Amino acid sequence: MAKALCLADEYTMPISPIMALGAGICSALAVFSIVFGSVAALPLFYLAPLPLYLAGLGIGSKGVLLASAAAIGTAALIGGVYAALPFAVAYVMPSFVACRQALRTFPGRNGQAAWTGPGDVAGTFTVMGAVGLMFAAFTVMMDSNVGPLADAVSGFLTTALDKMGGGRMPVESRDALVVGLAPYFPGMAVSSWVLMHIFNAIGAQAALVKSGRNIRPSVSYSDLSVPDWCSWLLVGAGVVTLVGSDDWSYLGRNMVIVALVPFFLVGLAVVHTFAKRIAGGMGLLVVFYILLLVLGWAAFVVAGAGVVEQWVGLSKRMGPPLNEESE
Repeated sequence: MAKALCLADEYTMPISPIMALGAGICSALAVFSIVFGSVAALPLFYLAPLPLYLAGLGIGSKGVLLASAAAIGTAALIGGVYAALPFAVAYVMPSFVACRQALRTFPGRNGQAAWTGPGDVAGTFTVMGAVGLMFAAFTVMMDSNVGPLADAVSGFLTTALDKMGGGRMPVESRDALVVGLAPYFPGMAVSSWVLMHIFNAIGAQAALVKSGRNIRPSVSYSDLSVPDWCSWLLVGAGVVTLVGSDDWSYLGRNMVIVALVPFFLVGLAVVHTFAKRIAGGMGLLVVFYILLLVLGWAAFVVAGAGVVEQWVGLSKRMGPPLNEESE
């Protein structure tokens, strides 16, 4: 089995401690901007991992370590230890693990170093999300004072909607929304968290490449593939959903949603590959992303295409890009 040659930052630019510390502080301030009642709190909340990825992918593993320490310290100063702990688990730890993995190289062909594939990094995020979901579910299941998982999630959503609406939301509308969300809410929440980290990492890498400060080379997502064990995770979650009862079936169903995330990314790669092979492909992509934002169920169709691509290989059955056909 091939052993890792080295971490990329062993032979890259010197560390910039000030930039790393500043990135960590910005990340914490972005998350806790909601405490200060900022109008931009929601977008900042989702962009909070971006400075950590800029530090990790642009400076190196020591850079993300400094940024992580600064982020946790800032979070502790703002909200105390009990606020810093969930921030560290939800934002800092995943960023640190992903940057370390993304900057790792392995022996490749012709003696050249090969970088960790983006599909492997996406799989790592998925595993972290799945572990977090299982931990939360088992905590509820082992509490004798809490009922079934579905009822616990429904109660949580009811309380959250009441607080968000200030009690002004009609009870009928609130209950209808809870009934629609509760069966899938844990999986949707975790999947959103996984995608948040993935898209922030992609955005950081793209910004670093554009500015010429990237450590690892530019990544091609058109031929994205995920590790085979991602398929086993999906199949295992599906089996639990079908054969399990009550809490186990509920957990399995939501685990399926989380396990589909890397295949959703593969499906996006398939759509982009198809767009390159037809006239007006850019317009098709615009319409596709609008529909993806408007129709929630479309994400499952894209994930299904990703599963087929991973297992069968849709891209290989497509013709060459138009610019290649014309040559």
